[in-house]
Amino acid sequence: MMITRPRKHPRSNSSPDGEDRAPKRTAYSEPTVALPNGIQHDYADYTVAIMCALDFEMSAVRWMLDRQHHPLPEKKGDRNLYVLGELSGHNVVIACLPGTQGKSAAAHVAADLERTFPRVQYRVLVGIGGGVPSDKHDIRLGDVVVSMPDGQYGGVVQYDLGKDTEDGFNLKGSLHPPPRMLTNAVGLMKSDHYAKQNRIPEFISEMTRREPNLLSFYQRPSADSDILFRSGSQQTLDQDTCAQSNQSETVLRNSRLSSGPKIYYGLIASGDRVLKSAHKRDSIRDKIGDILCFEMEACGLVTELPYMVIRGISDYADSHKNDQWQPYAAAVAAGCAKELLSYLHVHTTPATLSLDSEEDVTASRRSIGGAVKFTEEQRQKLFESLDFDQFNARQKTIKLAHKKTCRWLLGREEYKNWLDVANLEDHHGFLWIKGKPGTGKSTIMNFAHIEAKRKMKDKAVISFFFNARGTDLEKSTIGMYRSLLLQLLQNFRWLHEVLLSCLETIGMNIGTSVEHLQFTIDSLKYMFREAIHSLDRDSTLCFIDALDECSEEEVRDMISFFQEVNEYGDNVDESLNFQVCFSSRHYPHISIDRGLILILEGQEGHNQDIANYVTDKLKIGNSKAAQDIRDLLQEKASGVFMWVVLVVDILNKEYDRGRIMGLRNRLRDIPSDLHELFRDILRRDSNGGDKDVLLLCIQWVLFARQPLTPEQFYFAMHSGIAPDSLCEWDAEEITQDVIKRFILDSSKGLAETTRSKNPTVQFIHESVVDFLLKKNGFAEIWNDIGTNFRGLSHDRLKSCCVNYMNIDLSVYIQTDTEIPEVSSKEAKPLRESVIQAFPLMEYATYNVLYHSDCAEEMGITQGEFLQNFQMSRWVLLDNREFIHK
Repeated sequence: MMITRPRKHPRSNSSPDGEDRAPKRTAYSEPTVALPNGIQHDYADYTVAIMCALDFEMSAVRWMLDRQHHPLPEKKGDRNLYVLGELSGHNVVIACLPGTQGKSAAAHVAADLERTFPRVQYRVLVGIGGGVPSDKHDIRLGDVVVSMPDGQYGGVVQYDLGKDTEDGFNLKGSLHPPPRMLTNAVGLMKSDHYAKQNRIPEFISEMTRREPNLLSFYQRPSADSDILFRSGSQQTLDQDTCAQSNQSETVLRNSRLSSGPKIYYGLIASGDRVLKSAHKRDSIRDKIGDILCFEMEACGLVTELPYMVIRGISDYADSHKNDQWQPYAAAVAAGCAKELLSYLHVHTTPATLSLDSEEDVTASRRSIGGAVKFTEEQRQKLFESLDFDQFNARQKTIKLAHKKTCRWLLGREEYKNWLDVANLEDHHGFLWIKGKPGTGKSTIMNFAHIEAKRKMKDKAVISFFFNARGTDLEKSTIGMYRSLLLQLLQNFRWLHEVLLSCLETIGMNIGTSVEHLQFTIDSLKYMFREAIHSLDRDSTLCFIDALDECSEEEVRDMISFFQEVNEYGDNVDESLNFQVCFSSRHYPHISIDRGLILILEGQEGHNQDIANYVTDKLKIGNSKAAQDIRDLLQEKASGVFMWVVLVVDILNKEYDRGRIMGLRNRLRDIPSDLHELFRDILRRDSNGGDKDVLLLCIQWVLFARQPLTPEQFYFAMHSGIAPDSLCEWDAEEITQDVIKRFILDSSKGLAETTRSKNPTVQFIHESVVDFLLKKNGFAEIWNDIGTNFRGLSHDRLKSCCVNYMNIDLSVYIQTDTEIPEVSSKEAKPLRESVIQAFPLMEYATYNVLYHSDCAEEMGITQGEFLQNFQMSRWVLLDNREFIHK
């Protein structure tokens, strides 16, 4: 057994009187606590592991054992020595680092311990640390800090692994939170301490009563030696000079009513080096957040396994640190660990169970919920497999709320009740914002999401904005779950381990390439449920916009699932906080149990938003006539913000053209219905060539197989309206500004470019699509097309693709030369040069037959086209070894 005389901490000096303050006990004398009679323990009996960095830390835990067990035979390959015993009813194994500090030593000791003791469920790191006092936390020497999740961090932060960026200090690495049962136990213990004192002094007194020789070593130093110096103070003091120090450099603090230790809960910063700078201490705290203490070993453990860290405060991590408080700090940490374990249920295991093989140990750890180490490559693959190009494209495209709008939402009783976790039982965490098409629901949701992320740093704030005009993932719950999980991983790095374990449980191999990792809806729901439940007390705010832009069946399933997540939390974990804010149109109607509903129409704040927008954006002067026009505009709006935006733009153009006298009549002529307004915009000034350009624009945006990039859209349009002008793209002539203006003009302002990493062209609002397709607006405006506008549109897009495929590519492709293999060095630059020079070529080649098939299915015969189709050229272009990645 590791039973040794406490060695001096490397940071320590001898006591003021020159005497070694260690208890006077021979190195291998036996403890006075009783050993059990007739019980033969096995490695599998021990369910709690306690790790200490220093021998006097280990000694404090050891002498608080209620009972000490005989040592077990040495396991092959295990270099550790252990103290075994019973603490608060649990069988515990205590390990100490081999004379060295730091995360590397801790990781090696932990690895051997895990192999030897396969049934360990709870892991606690106990010892001393440097406190971080602040205006918020009056931390004193001899207090205790317990690691607990806070915001995006799991309880321990590796402060020396990260970098400064424009967005702040970004940490790297993934650190586990404490296990849920330990955090639950902390909650119970903390609750008790509101009403009564903690039991740490009781446990220390009991320890020194049983072992009187320990009293002088672990006793509490005088409060007079607890001096906090200001951050700017650089004078280094020893114990003899502290009392004579310059009082102007010390922080005056009120005396405490009780001399017992206080317990603080939150973030612990861990690094490789001893921190002896108050300035650096405070600087790190300001960068990372609400840090309570510093230490050196936790990051070597918490990256591998879920440990709870308990630190007694022995100094303030500044240049004035000394060893006077170290033994007492170790004792209070041990006492806190003992009290914490008393709140945990005792787990018993068969005493005869023995697991020797590596496979048995790994299987055992998984079966009891122990963490299994995953590689950084696996974590990265998980992240990449959830990610997709347009996962937040719709939200980025939503224009920010006007500076004087949307703030009314924050004061609404429905919204405040939803945010208040005390009311969860009443509404189950659900708020549903409903409104007519174009009322500004997405803008309000975007505003609420931004405000929550800005102000609620203690919550995980995630969102998804469905987009019926986007890719399949943008308008499906599969895309939603992937996006939400991705955001949770960005908020909580340690969730990688939870989700990777989920994949193992359901038999998905993260070792495969990302392209072949196909998530099912059930696998994503399982991962999301486990992620939310793993967050415990960390509240999650979730904003889901535009439910009507996803299929009704998927939405109903999603809402039912979210209700199950919260119901599970109600029954099993009272601290689970999962709050969801939905937004949608009034139809389809989907019921939720005990949720809050907020209707936009008629809201005074929403109507005031419209008034503020009109006042700010309608530039027609300040005359009485101008004010009358503003009043009439607001009256006709009926709460539909999209209508207001479009009409303000129309009136501003009329005013700029000098048609001041006709503004009132123009406003009266504008239909008050949003769909009628779309009809008016599309019909007005549309004749001849302009009408054909508008038609082709709408056909491409509506019926392209996938949303086109701005460059693709530009050349797709010219493939139909000016095929003879097609050539390679000259980016200096056809600039992004030229393309943007072309999109605006050809669509009459009803299409726009998304603001995302990979922008695409889409309609400004889903109500435009509703008008064209569901309200038959397409056929009304272009009645010469007849009723088969879908078939005729696909047939025209097919012709555009053919026109583009006929561009001369001889500079890039020689038909008599062999096309290089895709994996060869020659293929990549050739492929990239073709795609850069001819943006639509990949789409046209890959989808020409798709549009032909769609036209055929809708009654437009394709026999003549197929008979004349240049198959050899298409094969050349469609050779995926060349064009397609």
